Amino acid sequence: METRAHFHAELEALKGRVTALCGLVEDSRQGAVAAYLGRDLGMAKQVIEADRVINQQTCDIDDACLKLLALEQPVALDLRRIVGYARAVINLERLADEAVNIAEGALAGAGLPGDCDGTLQRLSEHVAAMYALAARSFVGDDVDAAMEVCRLDEQARELAVAAMRCITQSLSQCQASPEDGVRAILACRSFERMAAHAANIAEILVFIVKGVVLSQKCQPR
Repeated sequence: METRAHFHAELEALKGRVTALCGLVEDSRQGAVAAYLGRDLGMAKQVIEADRVINQQTCDIDDACLKLLALEQPVALDLRRIVGYARAVINLERLADEAVNIAEGALAGAGLPGDCDGTLQRLSEHVAAMYALAARSFVGDDVDAAMEVCRLDEQARELAVAAMRCITQSLSQCQASPEDGVRAILACRSFERMAAHAANIAEILVFIVKGVVLSQKCQPR
C-alpha cells in the first residue's frame, strides 16, 4: 500500500511539472505574438532565450515518464496518464518552437502586409483561446472542454486560410514587399500549427480519461 501511495505521489508531481511547462509555453506564445504584432525585438529575444528552459524541462519530464514506466509497470488509467503526459510535452515543446519561429520573424524585420494585421490578430486570439482551454482541460481532466478545443481547430484552419488569402492579395496588389509577405505567411503557418498542437493536447486528455483516441473530426477511431 505504501509503495502505491508513493507511486501516485510521483504521478501527481509529474502532472504538476507538465502543468508548469504549460505555463512556460503560454508565456512564450504570448511573447511571440507581442513581438510579431508589436515589432518588439526585446520580447522576441526573450522568447528565443526562454526556449532553452522549455527544451530542458521537456527532456526532464520525458525521462521521468520513462522511469515511472520502467520501475512501476503501471496499468489502465495510470499507464494512460504517463503515456499521455509524455505525448503532451512533445506537443508543448513543438508549440513553443512555433513561438520561436514567430519571434525570429520579428527579429528579421517582420511586417504586416496591407490590412492583414486584423486577420492575423484574429487568428492569434483564436489560438490563445484554444490553448487556454486545452491547458485547463488537461489540468482539470475536463473532457467537455477538451472536446470543445477539438471542435475549435476547424475554425482555426478557416481563419488561417482567410489570413493567407489577405496576405497573397496584398502581395498581388503590391501593397507589401515580398519579404514582408513571406514572413507573414510563415507566421500564419506557425499560428495554425499552434492551434493543431493545442487540439492534440486536448485529444490526449480524452485518451487519458476515457481511453479513446480521437480523429481530427472529434470522432473515436
